[in-house]
Amino acid sequence: MVAAGTSLTGDVELKDNFHLDGKMEGKLKSEGDVAIGRSGRLSGEISAKQVLVSGVFDGKIDADRLEIVASGQVSGEINVRELVIESGGQFIGASQVKKHDTPPMLKPVDQSGDAGTGEASSSVKTTASASNKTGSSVAS
Repeated sequence: MVAAGTSLTGDVELKDNFHLDGKMEGKLKSEGDVAIGRSGRLSGEISAKQVLVSGVFDGKIDADRLEIVASGQVSGEINVRELVIESGGQFIGASQVKKHDTPPMLKPVDQSGDAGTGEASSSVKTTASASNKTGSSVAS
């Protein structure tokens, strides 16, 4: 944590979460989450899992999720999977959306021994389940 009234210049790399209430100029890389508090100001680059901005940020953000709350201001370039801007939050700049990781497609296994025919046999079953709005399980 960098407290209000404290200034930090340089590059910081950490495995834990980071909270900024002071001022920082430079690159910040975290394997955890980064929060810029109401009195926090950061100019530079952020790379983290999640970024929460209540203060002011100017620069580049690369994260899975960026949330700008009502008092937050972000200007610059962002590259995120999820972007949340509360009413009153401000974003000025360019945004790019990362693709979500998609699970690999499942291929049915032909257990009939007719591997070369290309026809599905009655012994091959594909089952998927999901929940409907009432919470009960649906199977196909």
